[in-house]
Amino acid sequence: MADSLLTRLTSIVQPSTMAQIATQLGVPESVVSRGLALSTGSVFSAMASRAQDPDAMRQVVDIASRTPADAIASGVGAGQFLDPASSVMTTARGLLSTFLGGGQNWLVNLIAGDTGMSSGAAATMLALGAHSVLNFIGTRVRDNGMNAGSLAGLLNREAPAIRSQLPATFDDAFAKHFGTSTAGPTVERVPEPATRSRSYTPWIVMAAILIGALWYGLRPSRIEPVPPTPMIGTSGTVNTPDLGRFVPRTLTDGVTIIVPERGVENRLLAFITSTNLPDTTTWFDFDRLLFDTGSATLEPQSDEQLRAIAAILKAHPNAHVKIGGYTDNAGDAADNLRLSQERAENVRAELVSMGIDADRLTAEGYGEAHPVADNSTEAGRAMNRRISMLVTQK
Repeated sequence: MADSLLTRLTSIVQPSTMAQIATQLGVPESVVSRGLALSTGSVFSAMASRAQDPDAMRQVVDIASRTPADAIASGVGAGQFLDPASSVMTTARGLLSTFLGGGQNWLVNLIAGDTGMSSGAAATMLALGAHSVLNFIGTRVRDNGMNAGSLAGLLNREAPAIRSQLPATFDDAFAKHFGTSTAGPTVERVPEPATRSRSYTPWIVMAAILIGALWYGLRPSRIEPVPPTPMIGTSGTVNTPDLGRFVPRTLTDGVTIIVPERGVENRLLAFITSTNLPDTTTWFDFDRLLFDTGSATLEPQSDEQLRAIAAILKAHPNAHVKIGGYTDNAGDAADNLRLSQERAENVRAELVSMGIDADRLTAEGYGEAHPVADNSTEAGRAMNRRISMLVTQK
């Protein structure tokens, strides 16, 4: 079964597409093949670790059934796999977050280290693998009625053979991050003969079973994992929230976003669609924005949440929002006020650049005013460093 499945998956990525990807990334085709091989095996292993989770399997089937059959060819042709803000990259990152959680860059670093490609190129390989698999699963859903149960069965059947082919470094990393080796307790790793010729094409295949591109897109200089956080303030400390699983939400205009269950996106959307009137007290705190410490510069990882918020505002064009910036009370009050204003304005500017009319957004910095927690503790100061949204019209 494994060989048959690999053959069918291989045919999804055409040789001409592989050549085009290699040209775009500026690397040999053999490196692209190796990157896809490693990402496919790793992603497959991550998915198999959740095969007993019906909700996760249903999410995969749902998204795969709505993925265009030409997603890879059209995405490569349009350069979307080189654009971390594109829809194909956003879908891939969301799926990867579901199966690998918030700190996924260890996998990108492993792939980059093995192949010699940049971390950004390695992330692109994961995105390509995700969409190859989505294409395969989507076809099986439409033609053969694949559901969550049969997908789980496929993962359980094929995982041992796929996992046993990963390098030992990957096996060790999976043991650390999942509490078990990729090979599992019943699979014996088969050592590779020193004279074995490396044929990468079969791996491309399984560039399937999901998932995508990590937070960094093609930003090769950023390879360290950064956990999600509501805000990095003047002291540089981080407060990491538990936001739950990433799940798809389809908006009124038909656009699907993938957001955490307990994230601000769901709360904002519920308020906008409710009968509650706008007021001056219902603020919604961003929970996945990152700023450089003591700076108003947004980290690239912030794009994920900003684009989800932009999508919600596009789906509800009557909604107007005020962006508020806040700091803790550490340092000079005037400097804190300035920093909070600059951060609020930068968030507003990012949303405008994503297609939201400027007249629907305002920004104001409040500095250390209006704390929501005790500034005498580090945890409290971390909560006070935040960017919030107030719906002023809907």
